[in-house]
Amino acid sequence: MTDLLFEIGTEEIPASYITPALNQIKTLFTERAEKHRLEIHSLYFTGTPRRLTLFVKGLPQKQESITEEIQGPAASIAFDKTGNPTKAGLGFAKSQGVDIQNLQIKKTSKGEYCIAIKKVEGREALHVLPEILTEIIRNISFPKSMKWKGNNLFFARPIRSILALFGDKVVPMEINGIKADKFTFGHPFLSGKTIEISTADWDLYKRLLKQEHVVADITERRETLRTKITQIMTPYGTTIDDEELLDEVTNLVEYPNAIECSFDEEFLDIPAHVIETAMKEHQRYFPIKKRDGKLLNKFIAVLNRNESNANTTIQGNERVLKARLSDARFFWKEDRKVPLEKRVEDLKNLAFLEKVGNYRDRTDRIVKLSSFISHRLINLNKLSIEDVTLAERAALLCKADLSTQMVGEFPSLQGIMGREYAEWDGEEPSVALAIAEHYMPRFSADNIPASKIGAVVGLADKLDTISSCFALNLIPTGSQDPYSLRRHAYGIIRIIEEHGFTLELGEVLCKSLSLLPLFPGKEISGEHTIMREKSVSAIKEFFRDRLYQINIERGYRYDLVNAVLNTDAGFDDIGDFFQKLKAISHVSKEDWWPDLVTVAERTFNIGKKANSRGLVDERLLTEAEERKLWDIYKGNETAIRKQVDEKRYEEASRTYYAVFAKPVHTFFDKVFVNVEDEAIRNNRLLLIRSINKLYSEKIADLSQMNMSNDKPAGG
Repeated sequence: MTDLLFEIGTEEIPASYITPALNQIKTLFTERAEKHRLEIHSLYFTGTPRRLTLFVKGLPQKQESITEEIQGPAASIAFDKTGNPTKAGLGFAKSQGVDIQNLQIKKTSKGEYCIAIKKVEGREALHVLPEILTEIIRNISFPKSMKWKGNNLFFARPIRSILALFGDKVVPMEINGIKADKFTFGHPFLSGKTIEISTADWDLYKRLLKQEHVVADITERRETLRTKITQIMTPYGTTIDDEELLDEVTNLVEYPNAIECSFDEEFLDIPAHVIETAMKEHQRYFPIKKRDGKLLNKFIAVLNRNESNANTTIQGNERVLKARLSDARFFWKEDRKVPLEKRVEDLKNLAFLEKVGNYRDRTDRIVKLSSFISHRLINLNKLSIEDVTLAERAALLCKADLSTQMVGEFPSLQGIMGREYAEWDGEEPSVALAIAEHYMPRFSADNIPASKIGAVVGLADKLDTISSCFALNLIPTGSQDPYSLRRHAYGIIRIIEEHGFTLELGEVLCKSLSLLPLFPGKEISGEHTIMREKSVSAIKEFFRDRLYQINIERGYRYDLVNAVLNTDAGFDDIGDFFQKLKAISHVSKEDWWPDLVTVAERTFNIGKKANSRGLVDERLLTEAEERKLWDIYKGNETAIRKQVDEKRYEEASRTYYAVFAKPVHTFFDKVFVNVEDEAIRNNRLLLIRSINKLYSEKIADLSQMNMSNDKPAGG
């Protein structure tokens, strides 16, 4: 077995490109090695801004040899009636490099055919690897790629060198005029040397690079930076609180180092979020805070060199940040001269989506939808009359900060600056908080709005975005979701679930769509109504998929999720859906669960044959067992429906099982349902369907459950 060392040397690659590219290299090599019959023992990869490196431990010197069966012409065509080969048979044998006498006849579904059996000798791995490695370079995709030298090679940045060693031999490959060799390069400032790697040795490769001030291993660079940054922060009683920033700066440097810098204390009168954003997003600096979380006038800059000329480096970083903070202070001062309320009209100058208006139009829709949702929640004691007014005010101002200079410079501060300016304007604290919260969750692991007013405005904002995009057919497909609709739907689901809101999704979507200029609210029939109904249906299906995916990720069984989604009540009330799913999940662990499912399945399979939706006619109940079953149904229907109405789903499940499990089976054992008399037959089917609907209509449709992993009752 022989090792492979492969390095693509480049000009500096953006930090965010490196880890995804390395993951692709791993996948591409694994797939192509398998395709070319090269077994891998183990595989490692790493990268810096100027290199992407793959190391494969234990590749065979030669491909595995295989035997192939190649189907040729039909036997009747390859040989004549006397058994002599025809031109077709001779031609096939010659094309496959076998003697005509060695062709075999094989019976297939289409008749007898000639088969050539060939042994394919494995090629030397050294001669297979050029194809594999060239394909890897050509197939790595980046968010943005460059093309140069007139050929069809695209890459994140120009490739300057290729190191490719199989054992101590250079892999004979060339791409874009660059031939592979056994050389790599040290740090551009601290070394500048060319390094010769004598053999494909992972430890040797990393050691020789480190001697020339390049820490090739990503994990080692990250932990080195963590240690250095922590050493600087520890005297102030704080630690690193941004792992994503640490990951990013790790891929910005080859020689990890960090220094402490400072800025004028006078800048601390700017909101802390602004200072942190200026540091992190623009300069990749780490703010230093006090133990209580308040900012100090100090920060940490990550370096790609040692401490030589430290004072000059510190001064340079301080000068850059000072310019940023000076701009931010100017924006902060100027923006406060115009109250948020007066900025609302300026939103006319900001486009949202074609055909659905500008951000001023969007604001009006968010206000109306916030009011609609608020009034619905008043009836459920989730909000007060005063909260409605506050929600409408927050909705009116929620997008106003988009016209400020600060948000223009720091877009990630939208909402956050709205809160700051609202507080400065003297708005109600709950209004200011809601302006910041309505964007939450900004990412999957983010918190939802803590306040109910923020939650209401957040729902309205997200529902308007989804409604607008679906109305314009801007629907997510596959991995493409340019308007982050999946994130918006996830946010809506979490807000409703965690705040315990009861809202009818279909009703809210109809209201949201009716506010769009595409669907005039006054129209109650015609083309617009049909289009609106189609949009509601499409959006609900989108939410259905989101609910399914979310709960599968949470560990719920797929058949349990589908059982609750498939009820007649559906998932229109998202909060209620979660309560049912949780209850059914608990019930599925009970010993009597299989019997409950059996009752549901048998009543569904038989009851679906009923050809009418009428009521059971007691006069047609002629058998003792069916009369008894009907009496049990009448005697328990009200109690079970009451338990369901009160959302006591586990209790309702237990009651349903207890009263119906035995009598339903007795009924099927004693009573023949499909009698010739149509009236009696259909009456019995209606009885069975009524029993099924009592559970499947409002709790869960258990007719399609997968019981392979469920233990039997009493097991």
